[in-house]
Amino acid sequence: MLVVASLAQGCTGAGASSPSAELSGRLEDSGVTVVAALTTGPDGTRQLQATFTPQRTGYHLYSVDLPPGGVDGLGVPTTVRVGGNLRAAGSPAANVPVRTLRIEALDVNLPVYPDGPVTIAVPVRRTGNGRAEVTVTYAACSTSNCLAPVRDRVIALAPVGT
Repeated sequence: MLVVASLAQGCTGAGASSPSAELSGRLEDSGVTVVAALTTGPDGTRQLQATFTPQRTGYHLYSVDLPPGGVDGLGVPTTVRVGGNLRAAGSPAANVPVRTLRIEALDVNLPVYPDGPVTIAVPVRRTGNGRAEVTVTYAACSTSNCLAPVRDRVIALAPVGT
């Protein structure tokens, strides 16, 4: 289900210092709430920040650095792609460090974020006045259970306060 909502204040993460949100949108699907916001920092740089918050305690998301097909088919990388009138001007960066989740029974190491929320920031530039959007892919897992992955879901961004 796609839900567009306003963000009361700027989202912080990945080194940002209290940016102001221009546009925002929200998605709730498969046990995760995603809030995306186009922000402008004090120095005038723009970035799209997408905060992924698992709705259950003890759940984490996979790293943006996980290969597209996972490791031995395990895991779904967290991706944040901008579209519409937004273009990426740099690589995505997370506000928390990646940790290694070792699954002994399968002899696999998976790069994941710590349990709880993670914000992925992507430097962007606007290319016009049209629609701004972000496309996200993710999966939330605990040490014993994974929720259904969400793939290529579009979040339309709307002006804050509307």
